[in-house]
Amino acid sequence: MRASKIILMGLLLVVGIAFNSLKTASAAVEVQQLYQAQVPVESQAVGERNQALQTALEQTLLKVSGDGQLLAHENVRFALQNVRNYVVQFGYRQVAENLVLWVQFDQAQIDQVIHDAGSGIWSSRRPELLFWLVAEDEQLRRQILGRGDHEPLVEALRETAQQRGLPIKLPLLDLNDSMSISVIDLWARFDDRIQFASSRYDTDGVVVARIYQTDPSSYEQPWMLDWTLQLGSGLRWRGEVLADSPEELGQLLVGEVTQRLSQRFRIDSQVDMAGTWRLQVLNLTSVTEVIQVEQLLQQLPSVHRVQLVEFGQQQGVFELFIQTDPAQIIQALDLSQSLTPMNAEQRSASDLPIYRWSQP
Repeated sequence: MRASKIILMGLLLVVGIAFNSLKTASAAVEVQQLYQAQVPVESQAVGERNQALQTALEQTLLKVSGDGQLLAHENVRFALQNVRNYVVQFGYRQVAENLVLWVQFDQAQIDQVIHDAGSGIWSSRRPELLFWLVAEDEQLRRQILGRGDHEPLVEALRETAQQRGLPIKLPLLDLNDSMSISVIDLWARFDDRIQFASSRYDTDGVVVARIYQTDPSSYEQPWMLDWTLQLGSGLRWRGEVLADSPEELGQLLVGEVTQRLSQRFRIDSQVDMAGTWRLQVLNLTSVTEVIQVEQLLQQLPSVHRVQLVEFGQQQGVFELFIQTDPAQIIQALDLSQSLTPMNAEQRSASDLPIYRWSQP
C-alpha cells in the first residue's frame, strides 16, 4: 500500500512538471472576443451610433448565449433601450472600405442580463463544424459550394457564423475532395462517404445542407434549405428553413445550428454550486496520456481544478472541482473526440462515469 502511494505521488509530480509543456489534446476551438462586436455604419452621427450600439448588444447577447429566443425577453428589451449602461468602450475603425463601430461590453453585466432572461452562458470552447453545401438551380443542376465561392449564401453563412461565435470550415473542393465525394453522395447523405471526405478537415462535427427552390403552390417563400448536423460519434440534429433569398438561408442555417448546439452545451447561469465530481478513464498507456486527459478536463467550462487521485493498470480516476451541475460536464464531454463513454446507458446516479481514452 505504501509503495502504491509513493508511485502515485511520483506520477503526480511528473504530471505537474510536464503539464505546461505539452499541446492540449481537446476538441473544439477557443472563441475569442465574445464580448466585443463590430457594426458597419455610414457615419459617426449620434443617431446612427445609438442604433449601432443596440445592434452590437444584440449580436453580443446572441454570441454569448447562442439563444435566438433571448432577444424577445423583456429584460433584454430593457437592456437594449439602455445600451450605454453596458458599454465599456467603443470607437470607430476602418475595415477595408467600410467604417465600423467597435464596441466592448462589460462581461459581468452581459452575463447578468442573460441570467435574468432565464438563459445561460455558452462556453467559449465551441465545436468547429465543416459545412458541406449543395445547391440546386432552376434546371435542377446541382453543385457543391466551397471555400472559394462568393455566392450570397456562402458569404452570409461566413458573416453570421463570425457574429454568432461559431467556428466553421468550408471544403477546399480540390482534387482530394473531388476524388473522395460527389454531389450525389452529399445530396443522398451517404454517411460513410461524407465521413471519409470530412476526416481531412479535422473538425468536431459536419453539417450537410441542401438548397433548392420550393413549389410555389405549396410554399409562400421561394427557397428552402434542409440540413443535418453530426457531432462526434453519437449526436445528430436535423432541420429545415424557408426564406425569400439564398442569402437569408445562410443566416437562418447558422442561427438554427447555434440554437441546437447552445441548448445542449450552454451552462445555466442560474446554477450556483461548488463541489467535486469524479470519472474514470481507461486505456492510459503513458504519463503523457494522463497529462493530456488532465488538460482536456481542465478546459471544460466551470472546471476550476483537476486532480489525478488514482492510477494503475492503465486506468486513472480524476477528480474535478466544479461550479456547475455534473450533467453539464457530461454534456461538454460529448464534444471530445478522445474520451468515449463506456457505461453511459447502464450506470446509476451513484456509479462512477467511465470513459475510454483514444489517442488524438
